[in-house]
Amino acid sequence: MLENYDAAAWSDVVADRAGEVAGAVSAFLAGLPTYSSPALRPQKVDCAGLSYDILGSGPPLILLPFFLAPSQWDPALAQLCGRFTVIRLGGPHIGGVAGLEDRARAPSYRAMFRSLVDLMAPEPNGRILDVGCGSGALDRLLAERLGEGARIDAVDVNPFLLREAATLAADFGARIRFAPGSATALPFPDRTFDCVFSITVLEECDADMAIDEIMRVTRPGGRIGIVVRAIDLPQWWNLKLPPAIKAKADVTPQSVGSGGVADASLYPRLSRAGLTDLVAFPALVTLDDPDGPIWRYREDHILSQLTPEETATWHAARAAALSEGPLLQAHPLHCAVGRKA
Repeated sequence: MLENYDAAAWSDVVADRAGEVAGAVSAFLAGLPTYSSPALRPQKVDCAGLSYDILGSGPPLILLPFFLAPSQWDPALAQLCGRFTVIRLGGPHIGGVAGLEDRARAPSYRAMFRSLVDLMAPEPNGRILDVGCGSGALDRLLAERLGEGARIDAVDVNPFLLREAATLAADFGARIRFAPGSATALPFPDRTFDCVFSITVLEECDADMAIDEIMRVTRPGGRIGIVVRAIDLPQWWNLKLPPAIKAKADVTPQSVGSGGVADASLYPRLSRAGLTDLVAFPALVTLDDPDGPIWRYREDHILSQLTPEETATWHAARAAALSEGPLLQAHPLHCAVGRKA
């Protein structure tokens, strides 16, 4: 517990309180039995989609990604490596990056993104901006689609996500350029880009300010695509549930920041901002991997609201759906593409 620290959803906690976090870890482990272990030489390894690096000396300490990315541990490493052999795990399959990568693998999510790109209709050599790129999964898909001439700029407010995104996109070279940047203060001149898109970002910031910034950096005639989570539409589970449990399961997680947009007001906001030829297309993202991180986020949200008796009923219905097949979950998005006059 960090005194007088109010962590927001995307806070970089270790960077903000490195000494306290490293000190708390060290103090806790100091109270456990000690043992000797073979010395491990410093190295960085990639194996079967996981990566790990070994630093420091002393008893081994394995660090999983700190919520979003393993690089979030960086500010505390000097202190921890003085007492431990730190083995830091990373890669596209664990931590918050795994959730973003998992979502981008869903066929229905890719279909939504294809529709967005089809409507934006970027020219092969046009300049494109991704606002809030996360792990860069969609930028890699777009670069593959556009080929060697792709010119994609991708910004995110989180430096740790940018480091992970750049690592995952290393094979694409200069086709994707990652840089720090906030949706409400984009680091580009006016009228820079032919196409701009932002996916599940405007829920977390001042949406109107972000839309104004996106309009500012888009050239006249350029197209803008915006996607947000839809908290005003029900989600769906193919489970046979009693009405009381179904009423809880149908409600999407009501996660939206102050000033954010996560409902159908997205569409008139974009019209008021000056977008023309606006095409709106609400979409469903279907998940069918009950072991995947996005599924777990969605199901854990439901389970947190159930009584012990309701939880048993949920698990029985889940097992029945899994045996009959397929076990599916779907949640809604609001999507729109328009042209800057």
